[in-house]
Amino acid sequence: MRLEYIWLDGNDTPQLRSKTRFADSIDPWNFDGGSTKQGDLKDSDRMLNPVRSYKDPFVEGGYLVLCEVCYHDGTPHETNFRSTLRSLDASKEDPLFGLEQEFTFLHPVTKQPLGMLLQPEEQGPYYCSVGRETTVGRDIMTEFEKRCVGANIPLAGINAEVMPGQWEFQTPPQSPVRVSDNLWIARYILARVSEDLGVEVSYSPKPHPDFNGAGCHVNFSTNKMRHSLTDLMIEDLMRCFEEDHDEYIKLCGDDIESRMTGECETSDYQKFTWGVGDRGASVRIPQKVNMDGRGYIEDRRPCANIDPYKVVLSLLSTTKKSNVL
Repeated sequence: MRLEYIWLDGNDTPQLRSKTRFADSIDPWNFDGGSTKQGDLKDSDRMLNPVRSYKDPFVEGGYLVLCEVCYHDGTPHETNFRSTLRSLDASKEDPLFGLEQEFTFLHPVTKQPLGMLLQPEEQGPYYCSVGRETTVGRDIMTEFEKRCVGANIPLAGINAEVMPGQWEFQTPPQSPVRVSDNLWIARYILARVSEDLGVEVSYSPKPHPDFNGAGCHVNFSTNKMRHSLTDLMIEDLMRCFEEDHDEYIKLCGDDIESRMTGECETSDYQKFTWGVGDRGASVRIPQKVNMDGRGYIEDRRPCANIDPYKVVLSLLSTTKKSNVL
């Protein structure tokens, strides 16, 4: 079998790494942690522990193998936040997460957003756009969608975003570990597609100073919320979010201060706000959820470059302090 082992490196903003193995079974495999900021020259051996496999949409009969990074005695490495999330017992609450991953296509030489080729003067025409005069990158997204289907990674939707040349894909509601795993593998697939089509994918929170930034909004619910979400429950949950805001915002992506300025459909990262139907708030309560008295909330703070394991873990920890479990 052709096996593509995939893992997260030791950068503060984790980057995907991968290497190919030809074997008859999916087993642990060593790698040089000194080259990925997960070791040093005298102590470089680290282990890739396979945790989930996907059909390889680029190679017939092959597999994409998502791995956790561990020491050779099996202890999770300090950069392995998946193991921490996995160990959190949240089964009774049945939490579900849906992620809205935004990103921007860049020219590989100039490093400028591809949408700037349209010489845009304002943002309005590009959101959910149709047509050559407003749309950049649909061919890339069509290929990305096809490859995700080939890997059995579910998508809930795809759309062009407010900034020209910027796109978003959404995941359906899934368990904490699975939604995070699938997001990382979807990012891997998008990176591979971009290699073939000669563009770069940027998860920068603010790829252009005059246009909307890129986020990874988190839609979240527990079993209790999906049955009943009263005003008192919302107020209690928002109180917990506000208490943890300063620490949580540190997990919401590098360079968050350039994106969350209070402009361009963002709140100010320095303070916590919430509101019904308010896309300028830290957390939005959808109008239909408010009308129905049950459902989910949307956390609009996370940037496009988040590590979902860290963000999901933090949200679960904060929610456990409230009365929505």
